Parts: sequence; structure tokens; C-alpha cells
Amino acid sequence: MPESTSDAKSANLISFGYLRRRSLEELLSIFQSIGDQKDHDVTRSGSEVLNKAVPKSDSGYLFILQKQLTSRLNLLSSFSKLKESTGISKVIWLDYANEHSYDYEALTKQFGSVVIMILNQSLNDLQKLSRFLKTKLLIYSSSSKHISLITVDYGMVQSTRSFLEEQGVWQNLSGAYHWKMGAFAALDNDIITLELENGGLGPLLKYDTIRPIEDTASTLLRLVIESNYKIRITNVYLKGMWSTKLWKIYQKLYAEHLSQMSANERKLIEDQDSTLFSDQFSFFNRNVDFVCLDRGVDFVSCLLSELCYSGLCDEVFGTNLGVVDFSKGSTDNIKIRLGDSKDLIYPKIRDLNFSMVGSILNRNARELQTEYDKRSQLKNISEMKHYVEGLNGLKEMQTFVQKHTLLAEHIVEVIMPSKGNQQLDAVFGKSELNKTYYDQFIDLQQSILADTLDSKSNCTEILDFMYKYEPDIADVVRLLILTSIVKSGIKEQEYKVLKEAILNSYGVQYVSLFLRLQDLHLLFSREPQINFLSTRTTVSDTDKDDIQLIRNFKSVVSSMNLMPVDEGLDPAQVRQPSFALPGYVPLTTRFVEAIYDREFLSVEETPQKNSTGDSRYRKYGWDNIRMSDISGEVYQNLLVPESKRGLFSTLIPPKMTTMNSRYRVRRDMIIVCIIGGITYSEIATIRYVLSKNESTKGKQLIILSTGIFKGKDIVESLI
Repeated sequence: MPESTSDAKSANLISFGYLRRRSLEELLSIFQSIGDQKDHDVTRSGSEVLNKAVPKSDSGYLFILQKQLTSRLNLLSSFSKLKESTGISKVIWLDYANEHSYDYEALTKQFGSVVIMILNQSLNDLQKLSRFLKTKLLIYSSSSKHISLITVDYGMVQSTRSFLEEQGVWQNLSGAYHWKMGAFAALDNDIITLELENGGLGPLLKYDTIRPIEDTASTLLRLVIESNYKIRITNVYLKGMWSTKLWKIYQKLYAEHLSQMSANERKLIEDQDSTLFSDQFSFFNRNVDFVCLDRGVDFVSCLLSELCYSGLCDEVFGTNLGVVDFSKGSTDNIKIRLGDSKDLIYPKIRDLNFSMVGSILNRNARELQTEYDKRSQLKNISEMKHYVEGLNGLKEMQTFVQKHTLLAEHIVEVIMPSKGNQQLDAVFGKSELNKTYYDQFIDLQQSILADTLDSKSNCTEILDFMYKYEPDIADVVRLLILTSIVKSGIKEQEYKVLKEAILNSYGVQYVSLFLRLQDLHLLFSREPQINFLSTRTTVSDTDKDDIQLIRNFKSVVSSMNLMPVDEGLDPAQVRQPSFALPGYVPLTTRFVEAIYDREFLSVEETPQKNSTGDSRYRKYGWDNIRMSDISGEVYQNLLVPESKRGLFSTLIPPKMTTMNSRYRVRRDMIIVCIIGGITYSEIATIRYVLSKNESTKGKQLIILSTGIFKGKDIVESLI
């Protein structure tokens, strides 16, 4: 979260700038090890290396890089600086699909040493690498050629070696290294992401693997270690099967890590615990809450169109680790990283409803012009010197204002195009076309959410939308999944009509998608077959598994106030966090909010205030909130040593004003983890609900997720 003072920044349990520096240092250390001319078995980074000397080549290294890793490297350093620091002479892409015409024979003759870097997220990645080595590199390499491999993972040493040995390529490698800090990225000032494709939903839903969960647990442990154990999780809130698995894996990894430490190192951690639990003042000023939710808690939020600026940038342009790379014609080429530390404009607009962004950009443009106009008012040398000193900052600010303005203008062109389609105009009438594709898509989402359409009308509206606009199949399927969740299934007759129409329009190749959606119960019919001879069965509420956890959407909307009436759009003025989606508050956000605040509940459902009438600092946890309509495991616990539990019998932490100066500097944190991906709109609303609460607005926030994604990713992860 944005910090208001330099003291607050220094009090953070971990710095994102520090994490990026550590990641770069580890990478440079790996390159140093590759260039080491001494025989060695194990590098400083714990990577396994063959007994070969790896001399530095006079011509430098040929660096073969998997393209998806470009943004991870750019987060840490420019390529020019990286090449200077590592001895890299030439960079080419790891070309599995023959998209480039590289002359590998000439390249291997030119460079004595080759370094390959890949994302190692599954055995499939290693298989593709093995095929690449055999067919494109090793056939041109002599025995003296030195090929080093860097995998971006958490040290899958044994499995990597075993697989590559089985493929017959291990003996051709000079060394295999594991860039562990590269397995996650620190974005903006509060986001830690593994940046798995489609938020990691593909492996979780299609292959039922726990690899994304294991990697998230490893990332959590890495954050604890890199904070010098200042991040000491004291409160745990888990919802869903994946979340409870993650916590068990993390506890196992943490215990294994402690067992490998020396007695003196463990004593230092125990001493920190002693200080932490010495009294309530110390504890409530240094506690760390870990809130972990399965994606299945709330598929609705990521099916809806995003309305905040950051979310629309992702939906319209697509982002890769926050980087927007957009070309408009031959003149406008915009490349910007959302969350760049030099960008002072983005923090002001990132979480705003898009309708508010234009006025903010215009105001900043006017303020910049006012500053430039001061040139004519300078009276002496001192004033001129002061003006020149600030000129670079003004130019930098102007650059970011211009870039965001161009992005915003293109977003407007996409969601509110000025010109209609004459052919459609003739068929449907001009009044119908006054609504753009985006308008009608949102209107249809809101109608489905509000459940104002009967099953037949709902089906007709979706088909009309499909025939009129011929949208991407992902958008159509998003509407179907949304309908299925809201109505607890689609009537059998309507389901047949929709499925047949979609397959006729988009092709029979999507039959497998429908079967997969049915298996996961994201899309299903809710009426039994009348034909008792049919071998196919439909799914009832009781048959659903734990992928999609909402059982009664209407009841959840009511009990958690997910569709509040709020006319405001500016987050500085609104009372409900529904500004980032079409009138809907993410259930994930409500789960986080409910731990600290119950003002969003109706009067009769809000827990009573304590006897003094002071509820501002009350910490509710998940006690007394209604979860009967949301399946999945629930776990919450205060991780206090048994000998100290008597000190924490109350849920009401002391007021900051009653603390002496020793406790005034906040050193507490909230870690919100979503397994299966998170949207920018959810991030925006989580920031909002925590920033408006007196007891949480000073805490450091970390959003930890398998990836940042958008609505289409749910469908694309299953295709």
C-alpha cells in the first residue's frame, strides 16, 4: 500500500526494492559461477554442476532466452547493463516453434559458450528443451562446447537431472543452475506474483497438479527468509482446499528450513518470538495476517468486465508483469511498466474507475504546464538554478502523463467507438447500435448478476449478443459460466440450445471445452433427463466438487452485500468497493474486509459493539459471518505459543494513541494470497477496503498470487 511517511516506509517488514536487488545478485552470481575457471561440483547458489571447467569465452556468451522471461529481467536491470555485467555478447530467443531463422551452426562456431535460460514449470518445459538441444544445438556442437542451463524454479535439482539424463542430454551440459529468486516477481509496491500463464489455472484445473501451490508456498517461505524472519505469521485465515494444502506445504517447508539451520541461528528466531509475544502492545504492532483463498471462492469477479484503469489496461492491451507494450499506427509506440517507481501518475489512477481517470490526467497536465510557465517569471540566478534542477523531474512526469493519456484515449476508442457499423445499423436500427459492444456486454453481465431474466430470456439475450457482435468464444463462455453460477445451473433445454448454437458458430473443436467445463461444474444443466435410458447424467447441487465453491449465489449476495447501492465512482468518496466491477464487490475482497470490519453488513447482521461502544479497532476474524452457502474448507487460527495465549484472550487490540513512543512505528503486515490468479480489479478493491479501515490502513500489504489475469484467461486455460 502507498506509505504516507518515510518512517512508515522504513518500518516495512520487507522492501520490494531489496527483493529485486537480491534477485539480480543471485542471477549475477550464477553467471559468475558459469564463468569460473576452477573445477567445482556445487555453486554458491546451490546448483548442481558437472566436473568440467567452464572457461570464459573471448567472444562472450551466446544467451538463448525464453521470451517470457524478458519482463522478469527488465524488472531488475536493462539488457545493456546485464550484458555488461555478465559477459553476454548476443541474445536470441529460445525458438521452439521455428519462428526465427537462426543459423545455429554459425552461432555455435562464433561462440565458445552458450547459456540457456528457461521457465521450468513442468516436465513439458524440460521435454521441449531436450528436443531443442538435440535438433538445433548439439548436432553442431563439439565436445569442447560449453553449454550451461539456467532454470527459473525453486531448485528442482534432482527431477531436472533425472529427466535430462533420461533424454540423453544431461552429459552435454557444463552445468545446470537454478535461479530461485527469479521464480517470482515483485510488482508495483505490494504485488508478488509467480506470473504463471492464465494465473496457473491451467495446471490446477486441467491437470490437477499441486505444482502452482508448492511454488506459492516456496515463495512465501522465501519472503520470510528475505525479511530476516521479521515476517512471522501470527494469524491464519484459509478458505478452500488449495489454501489449506498451501498452508500444510508451507509449514513443512518452514520446518525443514529450520532443521537445516545452526543452533545459534534458530536461537535468534526464538528470541524474536520472545519479543513479539512479550505483551499485547508488541504483538498487535508487529503481527502478520495471512489470508489465503482459493480462486473457486469467487469465479464471478474474474468473469466480469473490469472498470478500473489498471484492469482495463490488462483487458485492452494485455500486460506481462505489468508491462504494456502498445503500438498505434507508425508513430505512437508506447511501452510502460505499470508500477514503475519513477511513475508518479500511475498510483493516482491505477485503482480508479475509468470514468475518473481523464480528469486526473488533465489536472496533472495543467499543473505541469503551470510549472513550465514559471520560466518567464524567474527573477535571479538562484531561482533559475532551482528551476533547472527540477526540470528533469518535470520532463519525466510529462512523459508518463503523455503515455497514460495515450493509453486512456485508446481504451476509450475500444470501449466507446465513435463510428457505428452501417451494415448492423440497417439490420438492428440505429438506437440499438448506440450501445457499443462493451456497453451491451456489461449490461448483459449486470442483468445476469441481478437475476432479472428467466432462463429462456437469459438464453435469448446471450444468443442475440453472440449473433450481433460475433465475439471471441471466451466472452460467450464467460456469460454461460456466470449464468450457471448465478442460477445454480442452466435449464436443460436452454443448455442444449446454447451449446448447439455455440458449436455451430465456433466449431465442433470446442466440444472438449464444454466437457471440461461440465467436469469442473463451472457450466452444467440443472434438470435431470426425462429419458431414463440416457447414459448421461446431469449435475445436482450435491454433486458439485470443490472447484466452484458458491452454492447459492443469491443468498451469498445478500449475506455479504455484494451488490450495494452506491452512486459514487471516486474511491475517495464511495462507501462500497463496487467501483472496479459492474456494480459488484468481489467476494474475495469481502472475505478480507470481514476480518477487520463489518460495516458492510446490514444492521441486524453486524456483530454488536463492545460495552464501551468502540468497535474501530475490533478484529473480527471470520467468526459470525455466514459461510453456509460457500463450500470448501475453512481454517483460522491465532499462532501464539501456548504459554502466551493468556495475553491474547481479547480480540480488541489496543489503540495506537495509548501506546508509548516505543510502539508507535508500525511493523505489521497483511498478506493476501489468491491461488489460481487474481485480477487488477480485486487488487484495487482489496487496497481500498484496507486503506479506509483505521486498524489496517497503516499495515504493509502484500498481494501474493499465482498470477495476475483477466476474464478470458479462465476459458483460455481450459482450451
